[in-house]
Amino acid sequence: QQNSNSIVGTMASSTPKNSNNENTPAADPPQPSELATIGMSIVGTFVAARCLAVISRLATFFAAPALGFYLFTTCPTNETFDGKKELKRVLRGDKLPEDDPNKPKGFFQKTMAKVSASIEAEAAALAGCKVEIMDLYGLVKVASIQHPMTKTAYFWLGAVNKWRFVMAKDFPEGEHSKKE
Repeated sequence: QQNSNSIVGTMASSTPKNSNNENTPAADPPQPSELATIGMSIVGTFVAARCLAVISRLATFFAAPALGFYLFTTCPTNETFDGKKELKRVLRGDKLPEDDPNKPKGFFQKTMAKVSASIEAEAAALAGCKVEIMDLYGLVKVASIQHPMTKTAYFWLGAVNKWRFVMAKDFPEGEHSKKE
């Protein structure tokens, strides 16, 4: 009996004295090795971001002059812009997207669009359409044609040895009369 009491006494002494869970913390604080790992990750991320920023600035520093030189050497001359030909292309619908309802679809529609574009371009030339070309530092050029009958201005961008149609814009009556 004495033996059994001593076993019970040792069992009772091995259980914690404070058994209510309100005073114990919910989670253990992070160990020092975990804090070091998190800190090293943050510092490594910061260093990597700084390195990428420097590389990006260097790439821009070297790429910008190279791009400028490329644009400068491939800028089309004013003589390569044929206003009547470019206006015909726009008026016949060549520059419209494929899903545009105004783009001619069949052979007959395409032929009629070519004929009407040729007539309108010739009429605009006879009416005195204005062709202006603006040089932007020798890198790109902007050409515009002001169509006097339809009160529309057409714009092209000249870069990389080509003239690309950009947009057409209607201009008010007063603006057109001020320029003439």
